[in-house]
Amino acid sequence: MDKKQKIIQIYAVVICVAAVITMLISTAGLVSALIDRNDPIHAWRNDQKLASFENFKMDALKSTLKDQAYIPDDATLHKMYESAREDKIMSVEHHVKRSIIVNSLIITIAVILFVSHWVLIRRVGKTEELNVSSA
Repeated sequence: MDKKQKIIQIYAVVICVAAVITMLISTAGLVSALIDRNDPIHAWRNDQKLASFENFKMDALKSTLKDQAYIPDDATLHKMYESAREDKIMSVEHHVKRSIIVNSLIITIAVILFVSHWVLIRRVGKTEELNVSSA
């Protein structure tokens, strides 16, 4: 019976360690998502500079000069900027919500696994102590 209890304890310790590692990784993802939530324009790297209309306009003018394409007026460029900015914000908000939900669920499951296996380790340890003291 002693060998079986050791195997159960080793299994429970491995699950506890895996749960702690999972919690750490998911917590990092959760913190990253919360930071991105506060500044969606700068959340991810992308080709368009959407921090200001002037940056967007300079990028648009550079690309049209290279291609010898039609150069839109400021009103059209401003609509394009607003559209690109809203698209970026909506995309980041979706990603942030998904990350928060997924990482929160993973953390919850990891906590449940950790607690349940920690209780198992303690229960097996007490059973082992009772077996040793009664022998």
